[in-house]
Amino acid sequence: MTSFPSRSEAPNEAPGVGDRLERLPFTGYQKKLVRVLALCYLVDAVDLSMQSFLLAPVSQDLGLTGAQAGLVASSVFVGMAIGATAAGAIADRIGRRTVLVSSMFVWGVASLLTAFAWDLESFAVLRLITGIGLGAELPVAFTLLAEFVPAARRARANSQLVVLGAFGVVVSNFIAWGVVSVAGPSLGWRLMFGVMFAVAGLALYVRRSFPESPRWYESRGEHAQADAVMSRFEQQVEAAHGAPLPVPEPRVAERQALPAQPGLGALFARENLRRTAFGWAMWLMVMFPFFGISTWVGKLLVDRGMSVASSIAAGALMGLAALPSIYLAGRLMDRIGRKLTLAAALVLVTVGALAYGYATGFWVVVGFGAVMQMGLQSIATALNTYTPELFPTQVRATGVGTAQTLGRAAAVVAPISVPLIVGLWGYTGTFVTFAGLFAIAAVIVLVFGPESRARSLEELTQPIDERR
Repeated sequence: MTSFPSRSEAPNEAPGVGDRLERLPFTGYQKKLVRVLALCYLVDAVDLSMQSFLLAPVSQDLGLTGAQAGLVASSVFVGMAIGATAAGAIADRIGRRTVLVSSMFVWGVASLLTAFAWDLESFAVLRLITGIGLGAELPVAFTLLAEFVPAARRARANSQLVVLGAFGVVVSNFIAWGVVSVAGPSLGWRLMFGVMFAVAGLALYVRRSFPESPRWYESRGEHAQADAVMSRFEQQVEAAHGAPLPVPEPRVAERQALPAQPGLGALFARENLRRTAFGWAMWLMVMFPFFGISTWVGKLLVDRGMSVASSIAAGALMGLAALPSIYLAGRLMDRIGRKLTLAAALVLVTVGALAYGYATGFWVVVGFGAVMQMGLQSIATALNTYTPELFPTQVRATGVGTAQTLGRAAAVVAPISVPLIVGLWGYTGTFVTFAGLFAIAAVIVLVFGPESRARSLEELTQPIDERR
Protein backbone atom coordinates (compact mmCIF):
# COMPACT_ATOMS: atom_id res chain seq x y z
CA MET A 1 0.00 0.00 0.00
CA THR A 2 1.19 3.53 -0.80
CA SER A 3 2.50 5.48 2.21
CA PHE A 4 2.04 9.22 2.54
CA PRO A 5 4.18 11.68 4.50
CA SER A 6 2.58 13.40 7.44
CA ARG A 7 1.60 17.03 7.11
CA SER A 8 4.25 17.97 9.64
CA GLU A 9 6.83 16.74 7.12
CA ALA A 10 5.31 18.33 4.04
CA PRO A 11 2.52 20.69 5.15
CA ASN A 12 2.11 22.33 1.75
CA GLU A 13 2.23 19.24 -0.44
CA ALA A 14 1.16 16.11 1.42
CA PRO A 15 -2.52 15.18 1.34
CA GLY A 16 -4.28 15.66 4.65
CA VAL A 17 -6.34 13.05 6.49
CA GLY A 18 -9.53 14.40 4.96
CA ASP A 19 -8.09 14.05 1.44
CA ARG A 20 -7.06 10.47 2.17
CA LEU A 21 -10.44 9.54 3.68
CA GLU A 22 -12.53 11.13 0.94
CA ARG A 23 -10.92 9.12 -1.87
CA LEU A 24 -11.45 5.73 -0.19
CA PRO A 25 -13.95 3.24 -1.63
CA PHE A 26 -16.75 2.37 0.78
CA THR A 27 -16.08 -1.24 1.73
CA GLY A 28 -17.22 -3.86 4.18
CA TYR A 29 -14.74 -2.49 6.72
CA GLN A 30 -16.45 0.91 6.90
CA LYS A 31 -19.82 -0.82 6.97
CA LYS A 32 -18.65 -2.80 10.00
CA LEU A 33 -17.76 0.44 11.78
CA VAL A 34 -21.18 1.87 10.92
CA ARG A 35 -22.84 -1.20 12.45
CA VAL A 36 -20.79 -0.77 15.64
CA LEU A 37 -21.90 2.86 15.90
CA ALA A 38 -25.46 1.74 15.14
CA LEU A 39 -25.46 0.00 18.51
CA CYS A 40 -25.13 3.43 20.14
CA TYR A 41 -28.23 4.72 18.40
CA LEU A 42 -30.02 1.43 18.94
CA VAL A 43 -29.63 1.42 22.72
CA ASP A 44 -30.73 5.07 22.94
CA ALA A 45 -33.79 4.49 20.76
CA VAL A 46 -34.67 1.21 22.49
CA ASP A 47 -34.32 2.73 25.94
CA LEU A 48 -36.60 5.67 25.16
CA SER A 49 -39.11 3.46 23.36
CA MET A 50 -39.16 1.08 26.32
CA GLN A 51 -39.72 3.98 28.67
CA SER A 52 -42.72 5.11 26.62
CA PHE A 53 -44.47 1.75 26.63
CA LEU A 54 -43.31 0.63 30.09
CA LEU A 55 -44.25 3.92 31.75
CA ALA A 56 -47.79 2.64 32.34
CA PRO A 57 -46.79 -0.63 34.10
CA VAL A 58 -44.03 1.18 36.04
CA SER A 59 -46.61 3.73 37.20
CA GLN A 60 -49.00 0.97 38.26
CA ASP A 61 -46.32 -1.02 40.08
CA LEU A 62 -44.72 1.92 41.91
CA GLY A 63 -48.00 3.76 42.48
CA LEU A 64 -47.04 6.90 40.54
CA THR A 65 -49.41 9.75 39.79
CA GLY A 66 -49.48 11.36 36.34
CA ALA A 67 -47.19 14.17 37.51
CA GLN A 68 -44.76 11.69 39.08
CA ALA A 69 -44.73 9.63 35.89
CA GLY A 70 -43.76 12.77 33.98
CA LEU A 71 -41.00 13.42 36.51
CA VAL A 72 -39.39 10.00 36.14
CA ALA A 73 -39.75 10.21 32.34
CA SER A 74 -37.88 13.53 32.41
CA SER A 75 -35.09 12.29 34.70
CA VAL A 76 -33.43 10.28 31.93
CA PHE A 77 -33.39 13.38 29.71
CA VAL A 78 -31.76 15.44 32.47
CA GLY A 79 -29.03 12.81 32.58
CA MET A 80 -28.71 12.81 28.79
CA ALA A 81 -28.30 16.58 28.78
CA ILE A 82 -25.50 16.32 31.36
CA GLY A 83 -23.85 13.45 29.51
CA ALA A 84 -24.04 15.04 26.06
CA THR A 85 -22.49 18.36 27.11
CA ALA A 86 -19.73 16.82 29.22
CA ALA A 87 -18.90 14.05 26.76
CA GLY A 88 -18.76 16.35 23.74
CA ALA A 89 -16.27 18.70 25.42
CA ILE A 90 -14.22 15.81 26.82
CA ALA A 91 -14.15 14.00 23.47
CA ASP A 92 -12.71 17.09 21.77
CA ARG A 93 -9.93 17.15 24.36
CA ILE A 94 -9.00 13.51 25.02
CA GLY A 95 -10.44 11.68 22.01
CA ARG A 96 -13.66 10.13 20.75
CA ARG A 97 -12.99 6.45 21.40
CA THR A 98 -12.30 6.71 25.15
CA VAL A 99 -15.59 8.51 25.78
CA LEU A 100 -17.52 6.11 23.55
CA VAL A 101 -16.33 3.02 25.41
CA SER A 102 -16.60 4.52 28.90
CA SER A 103 -20.23 5.52 28.42
CA MET A 104 -21.19 1.83 28.19
CA PHE A 105 -20.18 1.10 31.77
CA VAL A 106 -22.39 3.90 33.05
CA TRP A 107 -25.70 3.15 31.36
CA GLY A 108 -25.24 -0.62 31.36
CA VAL A 109 -24.82 -0.91 35.13
CA ALA A 110 -27.49 1.73 35.78
CA SER A 111 -29.98 -0.21 33.60
CA LEU A 112 -29.39 -3.35 35.63
CA LEU A 113 -29.89 -1.50 38.92
CA THR A 114 -33.09 0.09 37.57
CA ALA A 115 -34.64 -3.38 37.44
CA PHE A 116 -34.48 -3.37 41.25
CA ALA A 117 -35.95 0.13 41.81
CA TRP A 118 -38.46 0.16 44.65
CA ASP A 119 -40.01 3.66 44.64
CA LEU A 120 -40.22 7.00 42.82
CA GLU A 121 -36.89 8.31 44.10
CA SER A 122 -34.79 5.21 43.35
CA PHE A 123 -36.28 4.85 39.86
CA ALA A 124 -35.75 8.54 39.02
CA VAL A 125 -32.12 8.57 40.26
CA LEU A 126 -31.18 5.43 38.39
CA ARG A 127 -32.83 6.71 35.20
CA LEU A 128 -30.83 9.94 35.63
CA ILE A 129 -27.57 7.94 35.75
CA THR A 130 -28.66 5.84 32.77
CA GLY A 131 -29.31 9.07 30.87
CA ILE A 132 -25.79 10.33 31.57
CA GLY A 133 -24.36 7.24 29.91
CA LEU A 134 -26.76 7.37 26.97
CA GLY A 135 -26.22 11.09 26.45
CA ALA A 136 -22.45 10.66 26.52
CA GLU A 137 -22.27 8.15 23.69
CA LEU A 138 -24.59 9.67 21.07
CA PRO A 139 -22.76 12.91 20.15
CA VAL A 140 -19.49 10.99 20.01
CA ALA A 141 -21.00 8.24 17.86
CA PHE A 142 -22.36 10.64 15.25
CA THR A 143 -19.14 12.66 15.33
CA LEU A 144 -17.12 9.52 14.58
CA LEU A 145 -19.49 8.54 11.79
CA ALA A 146 -19.07 11.94 10.12
CA GLU A 147 -15.29 11.81 10.50
CA PHE A 148 -14.85 8.31 9.04
CA VAL A 149 -17.39 8.21 6.20
CA PRO A 150 -16.76 10.04 2.89
CA ALA A 151 -19.05 12.96 2.00
CA ALA A 152 -20.83 11.03 -0.75
CA ARG A 153 -21.92 8.31 1.73
CA ARG A 154 -22.50 10.20 5.01
CA ALA A 155 -26.28 10.50 4.65
CA ARG A 156 -26.78 6.90 3.58
CA ALA A 157 -24.50 5.65 6.38
CA ASN A 158 -26.53 7.64 8.89
CA SER A 159 -29.76 6.24 7.49
CA GLN A 160 -28.37 2.70 7.85
CA LEU A 161 -27.47 3.48 11.43
CA VAL A 162 -30.97 4.78 12.19
CA VAL A 163 -32.60 1.85 10.35
CA LEU A 164 -30.73 -0.60 12.56
CA GLY A 165 -31.71 1.40 15.62
CA ALA A 166 -35.36 1.62 14.56
CA PHE A 167 -35.43 -2.10 13.78
CA GLY A 168 -34.09 -2.72 17.26
CA VAL A 169 -36.93 -0.62 18.65
CA VAL A 170 -39.48 -2.73 16.78
CA VAL A 171 -37.90 -5.95 18.03
CA SER A 172 -37.67 -4.64 21.60
CA ASN A 173 -41.33 -3.55 21.52
CA PHE A 174 -42.41 -7.04 20.49
CA ILE A 175 -40.15 -8.50 23.21
CA ALA A 176 -41.62 -6.08 25.76
CA TRP A 177 -45.14 -7.00 24.63
CA GLY A 178 -44.37 -10.70 25.05
CA VAL A 179 -42.62 -10.26 28.41
CA VAL A 180 -45.35 -8.05 29.86
CA SER A 181 -48.07 -10.38 28.54
CA VAL A 182 -46.43 -13.50 30.02
CA ALA A 183 -44.75 -12.18 33.18
CA GLY A 184 -47.28 -9.48 33.99
CA PRO A 185 -46.74 -5.70 34.21
CA SER A 186 -44.89 -5.68 37.55
CA LEU A 187 -42.25 -8.29 36.76
CA GLY A 188 -42.24 -7.57 33.01
CA TRP A 189 -40.83 -4.04 33.16
CA ARG A 190 -38.07 -5.17 35.52
CA LEU A 191 -37.05 -7.98 33.18
CA MET A 192 -36.83 -5.53 30.27
CA PHE A 193 -34.28 -3.38 32.09
CA GLY A 194 -32.28 -6.54 32.65
CA VAL A 195 -32.37 -7.07 28.89
CA MET A 196 -30.88 -3.59 28.44
CA PHE A 197 -27.95 -4.58 30.66
CA ALA A 198 -27.30 -7.58 28.38
CA VAL A 199 -27.39 -5.29 25.33
CA ALA A 200 -24.83 -3.03 27.02
CA GLY A 201 -22.46 -5.95 27.46
CA LEU A 202 -22.78 -6.91 23.80
CA ALA A 203 -22.21 -3.34 22.63
CA LEU A 204 -19.15 -2.94 24.84
CA TYR A 205 -17.65 -6.14 23.45
CA VAL A 206 -18.06 -5.24 19.77
CA ARG A 207 -16.77 -1.67 20.04
CA ARG A 208 -13.61 -2.43 22.02
CA SER A 209 -11.42 -2.29 18.87
CA PHE A 210 -12.97 0.82 17.30
CA PRO A 211 -10.19 3.17 16.04
CA GLU A 212 -9.64 6.74 17.16
CA SER A 213 -10.49 9.46 14.65
CA PRO A 214 -7.43 10.47 12.58
CA ARG A 215 -9.20 13.75 11.79
CA TRP A 216 -9.23 14.49 15.53
CA TYR A 217 -5.48 13.83 15.80
CA GLU A 218 -4.84 16.11 12.81
CA SER A 219 -7.00 18.91 14.24
CA ARG A 220 -4.76 18.90 17.33
CA GLY A 221 -1.57 19.08 15.27
CA GLU A 222 -0.62 15.49 16.20
CA HIS A 223 0.25 14.59 12.61
CA ALA A 224 2.38 11.53 13.37
CA GLN A 225 -0.47 9.88 15.27
CA ALA A 226 -2.96 10.93 12.60
CA ASP A 227 -0.79 9.39 9.88
CA ALA A 228 -0.30 6.14 11.85
CA VAL A 229 -4.02 5.69 12.50
CA MET A 230 -4.90 6.69 8.94
CA SER A 231 -2.38 4.22 7.51
CA ARG A 232 -3.88 1.35 9.51
CA PHE A 233 -7.34 2.41 8.37
CA GLU A 234 -6.20 2.43 4.73
CA GLN A 235 -4.73 -1.05 5.14
CA GLN A 236 -8.08 -2.37 6.39
CA VAL A 237 -9.98 -0.70 3.55
CA GLU A 238 -7.51 -1.92 0.93
CA ALA A 239 -7.80 -5.48 2.24
CA ALA A 240 -11.59 -5.28 2.10
CA HIS A 241 -11.49 -3.63 -1.34
CA GLY A 242 -9.15 -6.24 -2.81
CA ALA A 243 -7.34 -3.74 -5.03
CA PRO A 244 -4.86 -0.84 -4.68
CA LEU A 245 -6.37 2.40 -3.41
CA PRO A 246 -6.52 5.52 -5.59
CA VAL A 247 -3.89 8.18 -4.88
CA PRO A 248 -5.31 11.14 -2.91
CA GLU A 249 -4.90 14.68 -4.18
CA PRO A 250 -4.13 17.43 -1.65
CA ARG A 251 -6.74 20.19 -1.47
CA VAL A 252 -4.90 22.70 0.69
CA ALA A 253 -7.31 25.50 -0.26
CA GLU A 254 -10.10 23.71 1.60
CA ARG A 255 -8.22 23.56 4.91
CA GLN A 256 -9.32 26.38 7.17
CA ALA A 257 -7.81 27.88 10.31
CA LEU A 258 -9.39 26.35 13.41
CA PRO A 259 -9.69 27.64 16.99
CA ALA A 260 -6.46 27.38 18.98
CA GLN A 261 -8.11 25.34 21.74
CA PRO A 262 -11.24 23.17 21.83
CA GLY A 263 -14.00 23.92 24.31
CA LEU A 264 -17.33 25.63 24.80
CA GLY A 265 -15.86 29.08 24.26
CA ALA A 266 -14.81 28.19 20.71
CA LEU A 267 -18.47 27.71 19.76
CA PHE A 268 -18.97 31.45 20.23
CA ALA A 269 -15.98 32.50 18.15
CA ARG A 270 -16.90 34.70 15.22
CA GLU A 271 -16.44 31.96 12.64
CA ASN A 272 -18.63 29.50 14.61
CA LEU A 273 -21.34 31.68 16.18
CA ARG A 274 -23.85 31.45 13.36
CA ARG A 275 -23.54 27.69 12.96
CA THR A 276 -23.85 27.27 16.75
CA ALA A 277 -26.99 29.41 16.91
CA PHE A 278 -28.62 27.51 14.05
CA GLY A 279 -27.73 24.07 15.41
CA TRP A 280 -29.00 24.92 18.88
CA ALA A 281 -32.26 26.45 17.61
CA MET A 282 -32.89 23.47 15.35
CA TRP A 283 -32.53 20.90 18.14
CA LEU A 284 -34.50 22.96 20.64
CA MET A 285 -37.51 23.43 18.38
CA VAL A 286 -37.57 19.87 17.05
CA MET A 287 -36.93 17.88 20.22
CA PHE A 288 -39.73 19.30 22.39
CA PRO A 289 -42.54 17.87 20.25
CA PHE A 290 -40.39 14.87 19.22
CA PHE A 291 -39.96 13.61 22.77
CA GLY A 292 -43.37 14.81 23.87
CA ILE A 293 -44.86 12.42 21.36
CA SER A 294 -42.28 9.63 21.76
CA THR A 295 -42.44 9.50 25.55
CA TRP A 296 -46.19 9.71 26.05
CA VAL A 297 -47.75 8.04 23.02
CA GLY A 298 -47.94 4.66 24.76
CA LYS A 299 -49.41 5.91 28.04
CA LEU A 300 -51.86 8.20 26.25
CA LEU A 301 -53.19 5.17 24.38
CA VAL A 302 -53.66 3.36 27.70
CA ASP A 303 -55.36 6.43 29.17
CA ARG A 304 -57.82 6.36 26.25
CA GLY A 305 -58.80 2.79 27.09
CA MET A 306 -56.29 0.60 25.25
CA SER A 307 -54.63 -2.20 27.22
CA VAL A 308 -50.91 -2.07 28.04
CA ALA A 309 -50.19 -5.03 25.76
CA SER A 310 -52.22 -3.50 22.89
CA SER A 311 -50.47 -0.14 23.24
CA ILE A 312 -47.07 -1.86 23.00
CA ALA A 313 -48.23 -3.81 19.94
CA ALA A 314 -49.50 -0.58 18.33
CA GLY A 315 -46.13 1.06 18.92
CA ALA A 316 -44.29 -1.87 17.37
CA LEU A 317 -46.49 -1.80 14.25
CA MET A 318 -46.02 1.98 13.89
CA GLY A 319 -42.26 1.59 14.15
CA LEU A 320 -42.19 -1.27 11.66
CA ALA A 321 -44.12 0.75 9.08
CA ALA A 322 -41.68 3.67 9.48
CA LEU A 323 -38.53 1.70 8.61
CA PRO A 324 -38.61 2.35 4.82
CA SER A 325 -38.80 6.11 5.41
CA ILE A 326 -35.36 6.07 7.09
CA TYR A 327 -33.72 4.53 4.05
CA LEU A 328 -35.56 7.00 1.81
CA ALA A 329 -34.43 9.95 3.94
CA GLY A 330 -30.79 8.93 3.50
CA ARG A 331 -31.20 8.72 -0.27
CA LEU A 332 -33.01 12.05 -0.47
CA MET A 333 -30.34 13.83 1.57
CA ASP A 334 -27.74 12.74 -0.97
CA ARG A 335 -29.97 13.74 -3.91
CA ILE A 336 -31.84 16.92 -2.95
CA GLY A 337 -29.86 18.00 0.10
CA ARG A 338 -30.13 18.10 3.88
CA LYS A 339 -32.36 21.18 4.16
CA LEU A 340 -35.20 20.05 1.91
CA THR A 341 -35.21 16.51 3.30
CA LEU A 342 -35.37 17.69 6.93
CA ALA A 343 -38.05 20.27 6.13
CA ALA A 344 -40.11 17.66 4.25
CA ALA A 345 -39.85 15.26 7.22
CA LEU A 346 -41.02 18.02 9.57
CA VAL A 347 -44.02 18.72 7.35
CA LEU A 348 -44.85 14.99 7.19
CA VAL A 349 -44.83 14.62 10.96
CA THR A 350 -46.92 17.80 11.24
CA VAL A 351 -49.63 16.24 9.09
CA GLY A 352 -49.30 12.88 10.83
CA ALA A 353 -49.58 14.41 14.32
CA LEU A 354 -52.70 16.36 13.35
CA ALA A 355 -54.38 13.24 11.97
CA TYR A 356 -53.24 11.07 14.89
CA GLY A 357 -54.81 13.47 17.36
CA TYR A 358 -58.23 12.84 15.83
CA ALA A 359 -57.81 9.09 15.17
CA THR A 360 -59.99 6.48 16.89
CA GLY A 361 -59.91 2.69 16.66
CA PHE A 362 -56.85 0.47 16.83
CA TRP A 363 -56.01 0.26 13.11
CA VAL A 364 -56.79 3.91 12.39
CA VAL A 365 -54.49 4.89 15.25
CA VAL A 366 -51.79 2.56 13.91
CA GLY A 367 -52.18 3.94 10.36
CA PHE A 368 -51.84 7.60 11.24
CA GLY A 369 -49.29 6.76 13.92
CA ALA A 370 -47.19 5.08 11.21
CA VAL A 371 -47.26 8.30 9.15
CA MET A 372 -46.17 10.23 12.23
CA GLN A 373 -43.38 7.75 12.96
CA MET A 374 -42.19 7.95 9.35
CA GLY A 375 -41.68 11.66 9.84
CA LEU A 376 -40.07 11.26 13.27
CA GLN A 377 -37.56 8.66 12.08
CA SER A 378 -36.72 10.74 8.99
CA ILE A 379 -36.13 13.74 11.26
CA ALA A 380 -33.75 11.69 13.43
CA THR A 381 -31.83 10.58 10.34
CA ALA A 382 -31.54 14.09 8.94
CA LEU A 383 -30.62 15.78 12.24
CA ASN A 384 -27.90 13.31 13.07
CA THR A 385 -26.41 13.60 9.59
CA TYR A 386 -26.68 17.38 9.40
CA THR A 387 -25.47 18.51 12.83
CA PRO A 388 -21.86 17.14 12.77
CA GLU A 389 -21.42 18.80 9.35
CA LEU A 390 -22.03 22.24 10.87
CA PHE A 391 -18.92 22.29 13.08
CA PRO A 392 -15.14 22.11 12.46
CA THR A 393 -13.30 19.04 13.74
CA GLN A 394 -11.69 20.72 16.74
CA VAL A 395 -15.10 21.54 18.27
CA ARG A 396 -17.33 19.05 16.43
CA ALA A 397 -18.13 16.80 19.40
CA THR A 398 -18.70 19.87 21.61
CA GLY A 399 -21.02 21.40 19.02
CA VAL A 400 -22.98 18.19 18.54
CA GLY A 401 -23.08 17.55 22.29
CA THR A 402 -24.37 21.01 23.21
CA ALA A 403 -26.96 20.94 20.41
CA GLN A 404 -28.18 17.58 21.67
CA THR A 405 -28.16 18.96 25.21
CA LEU A 406 -30.61 21.69 24.24
CA GLY A 407 -32.67 19.01 22.57
CA ARG A 408 -32.55 16.98 25.78
CA ALA A 409 -33.48 20.09 27.79
CA ALA A 410 -36.58 20.39 25.62
CA ALA A 411 -37.12 16.68 26.19
CA VAL A 412 -36.98 17.24 29.96
CA VAL A 413 -39.74 19.82 29.75
CA ALA A 414 -41.85 17.87 27.24
CA PRO A 415 -42.89 14.86 29.39
CA ILE A 416 -43.72 17.17 32.31
CA SER A 417 -45.70 19.48 30.02
CA VAL A 418 -47.82 16.81 28.35
CA PRO A 419 -50.18 16.25 31.34
CA LEU A 420 -50.66 20.03 31.55
CA ILE A 421 -51.36 20.32 27.81
CA VAL A 422 -53.77 17.37 27.94
CA GLY A 423 -55.54 19.00 30.89
CA LEU A 424 -55.91 22.30 29.02
CA TRP A 425 -56.69 21.17 25.48
CA GLY A 426 -57.28 17.43 25.67
CA TYR A 427 -55.72 14.54 23.77
CA THR A 428 -56.40 16.06 20.35
CA GLY A 429 -55.19 19.53 21.33
CA THR A 430 -51.90 18.03 22.52
CA PHE A 431 -51.09 16.67 19.07
CA VAL A 432 -52.25 19.89 17.39
CA THR A 433 -49.74 21.76 19.61
CA PHE A 434 -46.93 19.41 18.66
CA ALA A 435 -47.82 19.70 14.97
CA GLY A 436 -47.56 23.51 15.16
CA LEU A 437 -44.09 23.31 16.71
CA PHE A 438 -42.86 20.97 13.98
CA ALA A 439 -44.16 23.41 11.37
CA ILE A 440 -42.20 26.28 12.97
CA ALA A 441 -39.05 24.12 12.98
CA ALA A 442 -39.48 23.48 9.24
CA VAL A 443 -39.49 27.23 8.60
CA ILE A 444 -36.29 27.71 10.66
CA VAL A 445 -34.49 25.02 8.64
CA LEU A 446 -35.57 26.42 5.26
CA VAL A 447 -34.75 30.04 6.10
CA PHE A 448 -31.53 29.73 8.10
CA GLY A 449 -30.01 26.31 7.32
CA PRO A 450 -26.85 25.99 5.19
CA GLU A 451 -26.60 23.15 2.66
CA SER A 452 -23.85 20.58 3.26
CA ARG A 453 -24.60 17.88 0.69
CA ALA A 454 -21.57 16.26 -1.03
CA ARG A 455 -18.99 18.47 0.76
CA SER A 456 -16.01 17.19 2.70
CA LEU A 457 -15.76 18.10 6.38
CA GLU A 458 -12.67 20.17 5.60
CA GLU A 459 -14.61 22.18 3.02
CA LEU A 460 -17.45 22.66 5.49
CA THR A 461 -15.14 24.50 7.90
CA GLN A 462 -15.51 27.54 5.65
CA PRO A 463 -17.77 30.29 7.06
CA ILE A 464 -21.43 29.47 6.56
CA ASP A 465 -22.05 32.61 4.48
CA GLU A 466 -19.60 31.29 1.87
CA ARG A 467 -21.30 27.89 1.65
CA ARG A 468 -24.96 28.76 1.26
